[in-house]
Parts: sequence; structure tokens; C-alpha cells
Amino acid sequence: MKIAFTIFILSLPSFFQITSPSSSKNIDCPIEKYKNESIDASTTLNDCIDNAEKGAVIEIPPGKYKISQQLKIRSSITIKTKVIRGSAPCSHKAEESCAVLLVGMLPSSESGKMPIEIEGHNVVLQSLIIQGGVDRSKVWEKRICLNDIHRPLAGGIRVKGDSFHMANVVLRNFSCYTALEVMAGVKGLSVTDSLIGPNGQHDTLMMWADGITVHDAASAVIQNNTFLDNTDVQLIFGGCTECIVKNNSFRHSSSFKRASFAELMLHAWSNTSGNFSGSVTSQNKIDCGRSRRCGYGIMIGGEPWYPAKTFGGTVSANKVSNAQLGINVDHLTGGMTIQGNSVTMSGGMANSDCGHRVWPAINVSKESRNFLTTDIKDEVNIETRGCLLNRNQ
Repeated sequence: MKIAFTIFILSLPSFFQITSPSSSKNIDCPIEKYKNESIDASTTLNDCIDNAEKGAVIEIPPGKYKISQQLKIRSSITIKTKVIRGSAPCSHKAEESCAVLLVGMLPSSESGKMPIEIEGHNVVLQSLIIQGGVDRSKVWEKRICLNDIHRPLAGGIRVKGDSFHMANVVLRNFSCYTALEVMAGVKGLSVTDSLIGPNGQHDTLMMWADGITVHDAASAVIQNNTFLDNTDVQLIFGGCTECIVKNNSFRHSSSFKRASFAELMLHAWSNTSGNFSGSVTSQNKIDCGRSRRCGYGIMIGGEPWYPAKTFGGTVSANKVSNAQLGINVDHLTGGMTIQGNSVTMSGGMANSDCGHRVWPAINVSKESRNFLTTDIKDEVNIETRGCLLNRNQ
């Protein structure tokens, strides 16, 4: 005789439910004793980073911390300012509530590296201020910045891992190179609600610095940021597919020391793709100020920098004002849509590597015109090869 058994599986009340442990764990990194800026906090912070479990959140109390050794982040962790009850949230308007990492003079033996390198995937930096330290001497800056091999040491952060996220972070006062470098092949990056700049010096040879440099990325989001007084190119791409660059603000103060060659640049280096297929660059506001402290407002194509391939994507609904040349499209090599952009108070007499001359508000080179879907009608058609703007006052 066969006996049938019926097994009843009952839902347990919520207080009997078995839950898996949280994937994240808050860690109070014990570096508060280093808050006086004169004692190096690098070793302790590196220990916290190296020993953190995957998914951990490292909280740093508000204060200023000296960093004189490279920080290398290899696993998926979050680093953020610890919230102090009763205090305002960390922001560039409430710096007293932020953890401030002061990056000092890294030794030249670390040449080719950047002070902070993100190697792991899913790393998050949130609600922090990261800046070049005041102890960086002029002698050190020139020795590092005038040497192409050493230059990265005077910058900020290098991203190699996918899905890096940075939100509500200030990156400023780096001596040269770039505040944030995104290496080729990185996917899923986001930079939002952050203040980038000032960085570098425009009036001194090789002391200029980009704000963000993206070599060749995919599915990146750069949105709702302020770029202020970055002195090479404020935001530059060598390629970015399926990316969103939206609602960013680009500004300059009146000093030539804080000027730039260009604000927003879509182009290619010799070792990047120049592919912007599926990308949307939209609703960004560029204002170079009454002193017109930027050369190019929006620069698209291989010239006047490098005659490399540039193609794909849409550039729309951006506003440019007070640029020496508002929108320049030169050496485009494939289809791109550029429409609905506005350019005001731009063009006129300006210095360039081609001499002191009158520049248009909008320029589209003849060879580029064949690749455009655009509503631009009254542009000038000149070649800008070798005519870098705003090198001199």
C-alpha cells in the first residue's frame, strides 16, 4: 500500500523571517587623529581601504587629512564623509561638514601614476573634497609638470574600473594634467552633482589641467556638474558610446590664469576611437565670462588638435556665450547630429597660434559639412588646423 504524504509550507511571520546579512558594512576609519593637516594619514586610510570587505562603506569624519602616498582602491567599496548629527550635509557650500583629502607631493619614483587610482569595479566616492595640498611647492610643481612622464603625479584621480560613481565631490587645486582621468575601456561611469575646479594655471607653460579627461568610454553619465576654471579643457572626450553629457555648467572667472583652451570637446587622440555613437550631449550651459576666458566653447572633431576620426551621436540644446569661438566643427569623419544649440556674444578678435585675427561665432569646416545633420545655417567654413585659440592674452 502506498501512503501519500502532503507537505505544507507555511509563511512565517516577519519576525521569524531569515534574512541574509547586509551586503554593506559601515566602517569608521580611525584617521580622525590625523586631522591637523601636518601628519600623513595615507597609511591608515590605505589600511582601511585594503582591509574593507566587498561592498563596505568607509566613513571619514569631517576634517582635513594629508595624503602623501598613493591611494589605490582595488575592490567595490564606498568612501564618503561621515554624517555628523546636527551638522549641515557635506557640500561645497558647507565645507566644514566634509572630509577633505589634501593630496601632497608624491615622490617622482611613482612617476606615471596618479595620486588616487581606482582599479576595482563599482567603487563609489561620495560627499568628499579632494584637492591638491597647499604644501605643493612651486619647485616640485614645475619639476613634475614639465616632465610628461611625471605629470600624472600632479593630477587627481585615475579610473580603470567599471561602474565608478562619483557624486557630490569637489575636485580642485591640482597642479596640472587632469583632476579626473577615465581610462580607455571603462564602462558605466557616472559623475553627478560635483564641482570640478579650479585646476591648473593657464598662463604658465604645461601647468594647465583638464577638469575631466575621458579617453574612450561607454555608457557614461556626466550630469548636473559645475566645471569652474579648469585651464586646459574643462571636459574632454576621445570617444564615448551610449553616453549622456547633460545639464552641466561651465564657467570662468576673469583672470587669464584661470582661462582654458576649450570648454567641452568631442574629438579623438591617435589611440582612441572618436566614436560617439548613441551619445547625447545636451542642455549644457557654457559661459566663459565677459573677459572671454575660453577659446572654443564646444569643439567637435580632430582639428585643431589632432587629425583623428570623430563621428556619431547628437549635440543639441546647449547654450554657449562669451567664447572666442562658440562652436567649432572641424575634421568630422562620420555622421553626427548638431541642432538646437544657441551661441551668443561669441566670436571676434582673438589670439591664436595662427595669429591675432577675427574668429566667427560658429565654424563648420567644408569637409565636416558633408557629415552633419544640422540646423546651423549661417556658419563660416574655415579650416582651423594648427590654430589653437587662447594660448596667449
